Amino acid sequence: MTTYKRFLILAAALVAAASLSAAAQEGPAPEGGAPDGAPAAPQGPKPSMFLVGVAKAGMVDHNPVRTFSGRVLSPETVAVVAQVAGEVKKVNFEEGALLKKGAVMYKIDPVKYEAAAASARAQVAQAQANADYARKSFDRAQALFERKVASPDDLDAATSSKAQAEASLAAAEAALALAEDDLAHCTIKAPVDGKVGLNAAAAGNYVSTASGALATIVRQDPVRVAFAPGSRDYLAVFGGEKGLKELFAVSVRLADGTLLEGGEVEFAGNEMNASTDTMPVYARFANPDGLLVPGATVKVEVQAREPRRYVSLPVTAVQRDGDQAYVWMVGENNLPVRRDIEAGPATATYQTVLSGLEAGEEVIVRGTHKVMPGVPVEPVEL
Repeated sequence: MTTYKRFLILAAALVAAASLSAAAQEGPAPEGGAPDGAPAAPQGPKPSMFLVGVAKAGMVDHNPVRTFSGRVLSPETVAVVAQVAGEVKKVNFEEGALLKKGAVMYKIDPVKYEAAAASARAQVAQAQANADYARKSFDRAQALFERKVASPDDLDAATSSKAQAEASLAAAEAALALAEDDLAHCTIKAPVDGKVGLNAAAAGNYVSTASGALATIVRQDPVRVAFAPGSRDYLAVFGGEKGLKELFAVSVRLADGTLLEGGEVEFAGNEMNASTDTMPVYARFANPDGLLVPGATVKVEVQAREPRRYVSLPVTAVQRDGDQAYVWMVGENNLPVRRDIEAGPATATYQTVLSGLEAGEEVIVRGTHKVMPGVPVEPVEL
């Protein structure tokens, strides 16, 4: 039997008992009316007490799950582009494959870049020889000048030649570095770990720096999930970025109901969204099975790692007078007594109490709408 049915049965029994008692006290009416000199019977109904259900305040481990809409993001999304112009000689991957950083993706015809690098190396060798000769010439000119055999002009000319030769060598070495860099770019490698998409440059195509993305690589593991709690939840419930990181666990629920746990808050945004009054938060999830697909919408569930214990009451017990929450208790002579409380977080079934009430104290939880100050009630334990 449910508590509510028990309450109704008790109420009906009490009403019936009251009726029988009233009838017994009145007794059968004498023939011919009341005897002479008898006092007049009281007129009108007697005031009766209202039946109310009472129960003791309990304790509850309060740890609700807060739910937000989220979106899966990749921490690294890279467009692979050509750094040099030339014909694609080989495509070394399959579309949709998982690539490791450094894996060869494209081979561009290297012939002219190999030739350019060889020419640059020859220029460096020539410049090196010129620089060596200029240094020796300078050393001789300086020695002759010190012995007063060479003139100051001879020394100045040797100094100038040495400086020009060393500058030419530096320029040749720079040209070689560029030529070797161009040659290295004939082999295009995966810049990050991730899943590659469509190939936009099949073998035989001519590509250049203006060709745009040849392919896109999206990192799949780990991923980020972005969600945006309102400013009140972010500050009052979660305690800001520090509280989210240390006290709360983040999970995601996929469209098919699958729950993925183990999210760790990486960071929160640096300002509230002015139009929605929300704070963007980013959580990191391992994704070895690829169930979290970048771009997908998911349901984010945030819950405290450790529940908090509160004094609790059925939600029906708590009344409100403006912003002030209160409960009714049964005092002396069954008179209702109001007790102001500070209400905490609530669910659909119970209300937590931050202050004003202790566990074990008895309050009215049913029939609160009938309670009036100064009018006694008939409490029934539920």
